Amino acid sequence: MKHYIIVKFKEKNNTEKLLPEIRELYDKALRIEGVENIEIRKTNSERDNRYSLMIEMTLSPEGLERFDASDIHKDWKSKYGDLLESKAIFDCD
Repeated sequence: MKHYIIVKFKEKNNTEKLLPEIRELYDKALRIEGVENIEIRKTNSERDNRYSLMIEMTLSPEGLERFDASDIHKDWKSKYGDLLESKAIFDCD
């Protein structure tokens, strides 16, 4: 399945500034059983109504459960949650 995390930072410059550490954090998720692939894409637009990053995870339903319970997910929420203006989560086959 595909699991998308689409976020918009409150401050635009956070996209470029935080991208390396976000990639490093999500690379650790590849160690979780059932997590097969992770791609992180940043926006190519400067428009105010555009989101900053899209994290695309390919995983099994069990992999999603393990990811949601992981320290990686907890770190993501605690470190970056307050920096976000908005986010969307989308799952599909």
